[in-house]
Amino acid sequence: METQTPSYIIYFQENINAVVMEWKGYSTSREFRSGTELMLNLLLKHNTFKVLANIKEMVLIGLEDQEWLDTEFLPRATEFGFHVLAIVTPDHYFNKVAVESISQKADKNKLAIKTFENLTDAAHWLSLIDNPDKNTPL
Repeated sequence: METQTPSYIIYFQENINAVVMEWKGYSTSREFRSGTELMLNLLLKHNTFKVLANIKEMVLIGLEDQEWLDTEFLPRATEFGFHVLAIVTPDHYFNKVAVESISQKADKNKLAIKTFENLTDAAHWLSLIDNPDKNTPL
């Protein structure tokens, strides 16, 4: 199942056993949150714990959405089994800063986050991870 809007495409990629989110341009807070919730639903549906977030072309995660990720979404998502996140680094400076801020605040005991310059390297890293508790190659 794939969901596509002008802002994002979200789908499950079987060969890496991960949910993939590809974000482009600017998204409203509503689009950002609904896409992020869709990612969690697919993660649960496919019984996986890994996400690849390609945000290279995403313009910005707003301050309110950063706060929502930090205080509401990530604590809930990690309780549901979200444990590994590969991020393709954004081109836009302010989004790089936002992603660094979110990553620093995330509970490293519950969520492993690694950034990459390209989709191929991010997908390869995720393909090496079978169990978040036993072999997360950080």
